[in-house]
Amino acid sequence: MIDMKSTLSSARQLEMVMTGGVVILLLALLGFALASVADALAVGARLVTLGGYDATGLQLWQSWAIIAIVCTHLSLWGAVFWTGRTLFGRLAHGAPTAASKAAMHVAWLLWGILIWGLISQALLSVSATWHYPDGMRSLSISLGTSQLSTALAALIASFMARAFSLGAELWQDHVEIV
Repeated sequence: MIDMKSTLSSARQLEMVMTGGVVILLLALLGFALASVADALAVGARLVTLGGYDATGLQLWQSWAIIAIVCTHLSLWGAVFWTGRTLFGRLAHGAPTAASKAAMHVAWLLWGILIWGLISQALLSVSATWHYPDGMRSLSISLGTSQLSTALAALIASFMARAFSLGAELWQDHVEIV
């Protein structure tokens, strides 16, 4: 007989970890949004400075554009954690077919984050340098460690989703036999 206690226990623990991630990201998003409403120009200037750009002359619309891009990133990662929470919750409750669907959603979200990351980098560079004089504005696109890490995570998540699907079929066969 197969002992599922350790697997179900690990799934419950990972569900709690993902729940913690969702809570942390929601609090970060809320704090970021409140700080932005209080002083959007200061938040935008800080973000521009962190990106290595000069914030002198930054306009309010630029700050809001940059804030919106960062909030979109936080929201997408929150969706990944939420879907991961769903995935492990379904595993913990013995629903592998539903878990395999959630795993596929995680993979799609990671691919979406990769694509959004590439697009948003260009949008951020344009927004951060729009107030520069003609000839000094920039459009930046690069492929670095964070993009490669996200691509690797998306590939692993895609493989895991397929493995979960196969595992769900095997689990269902096992339940029908027993």
